[in-house]
Amino acid sequence: MIDFGRRAYLGYLLAIAVPSTLVSQQAPAAPAAPRRAPDVHFVPTEAAMVRAMLRVAQVSSEDVVYDLGCGDGRIVIAAIKQYGAARGVCVDIDPVRIAESKRNADTAGVRKRIRFHEGDLFEMDLKDATVVTLYLLPALNERLRPKLFRELRPGTRIVSNSFDMGDWKADSVLKANPASQFFNYAYFWVIPADVAGTWKVTLKGKEAPENEAETSYNLQVEQRYQHLSGTASVGERKIGIEELSVVGDRLKFVLSDSVAGRPRELRFSGRVSDGRAEGTVKGLPGVRDWSAVRTERGPRPEIQPKDTSGT
Repeated sequence: MIDFGRRAYLGYLLAIAVPSTLVSQQAPAAPAAPRRAPDVHFVPTEAAMVRAMLRVAQVSSEDVVYDLGCGDGRIVIAAIKQYGAARGVCVDIDPVRIAESKRNADTAGVRKRIRFHEGDLFEMDLKDATVVTLYLLPALNERLRPKLFRELRPGTRIVSNSFDMGDWKADSVLKANPASQFFNYAYFWVIPADVAGTWKVTLKGKEAPENEAETSYNLQVEQRYQHLSGTASVGERKIGIEELSVVGDRLKFVLSDSVAGRPRELRFSGRVSDGRAEGTVKGLPGVRDWSAVRTERGPRPEIQPKDTSGT
């Protein structure tokens, strides 16, 4: 028979024999307190919502996924482990959450592909992101909006759990079915290229407008987030412009003009980069090329930081 009283006594002697300094050295250090109070109380994202967010963002092996306010890291971990994202970045001001994210990434076997940043998401450099995920509050989303436009490249996808971005209307809204059934919407946006302003568009190739001297079109484009409107002209002559749109860095529009004595719809599509654009135009014999340069930048007041100074 085992003498439990004797074993308990021996355990007591062993415990008092171990130096207290050794015990304190072996105990894991508690994470430091955050340098300021987090803006949002941590609420884990439902697994079904994680899948919905990554699915609507079409995460692939070419993506670098940033989660701003990462919590326990589950979104970035799933992006890499289940959707094959190349890399991920977990950002959180709370060191407890960063420590938890690291442990979970270790368990999932993906820690080497994740960078962990303990700090303020408003101070984080976002330029390398191709996908940004959020689970913040509406006021924080709106405060973050100018930074997203300023730092993210056109075509970067943004997806937010439960909350929108005020008057920046989502490109699409996906209804998911998390177990809680409380918040179950994923809001999705694509950062649009800045195309506001005056553009000179030049056709390339043999076909030119009816007046040989008028080989260029002038476009005046107004932009509010991803929504465009505009006018077009050839010299002093106004022409019709329709279906003006920008998705990421892809610009499309249709001009109605007379070419070689015949009325035609010229369908332009191409890519925009640093105040220049080029692509192809359909509606002429064969497929022709076009290029454009922005001669004057237009205003974009909707993406400027709001003055909160009260003055």
